[in-house]
Amino acid sequence: MRTQPEPDKEILAITAVYAALKELDAPAQARVIEYVLKKLDLSLQTRSDRRADERQPDEIAKAPKHDESPGQNYVRRDSPSDEFTGVSPVAQRWVQRTGLTAKQLSSIFTLGGDEIDLVANKVPGKSARARMHSVFLLKGVAAYLGGGAARFAHDKVKETCVHYDAYDVANFAKSLKEFAPEVSGSKESGYTLTARGLSNAAELVKEMAGAKKSE
Repeated sequence: MRTQPEPDKEILAITAVYAALKELDAPAQARVIEYVLKKLDLSLQTRSDRRADERQPDEIAKAPKHDESPGQNYVRRDSPSDEFTGVSPVAQRWVQRTGLTAKQLSSIFTLGGDEIDLVANKVPGKSARARMHSVFLLKGVAAYLGGGAARFAHDKVKETCVHYDAYDVANFAKSLKEFAPEVSGSKESGYTLTARGLSNAAELVKEMAGAKKSE
């Protein structure tokens, strides 16, 4: 039995903030974000920028031209690379934390195109329910990679389930309830992966990529 990974606290925070803001209009979202930043005494300044501001002039003069501090490295990693073209910055950070690679992802999803989607030849699962579970996790990853939110519409995931022989119309609603710790939402509002869902989806991608390598 696979050990459940600890939920990522940053993903939990992102999920909660996104859920709270998604129904507001853009001006209201901006006001809320600005207020929270002030309450937490934060700014959008990067760690490397703050470090540079705090250094004395003689320290700045002695500093190497290519700052190899952790903050500077963090900023460089956030910059899009050719292998992650089209992947949202939020998802790029998630990829780094989970230890996934572009090679693993590109064996399952369409990276570098106009839209990131699931293109694996098959999905894990010996039953329709098990395959449906895999499809929901993978469609969430595809949406997260493309737009920074692991949210996808009912019609899209239904179409994908049919494609992978994972759509059991008689037990669809029952199976979806069983996925509740990993998937929230409804047919009308669409579905979103929870923090646990994203963590388990990362493990699923690794398993699929490893299986493809051994074939």
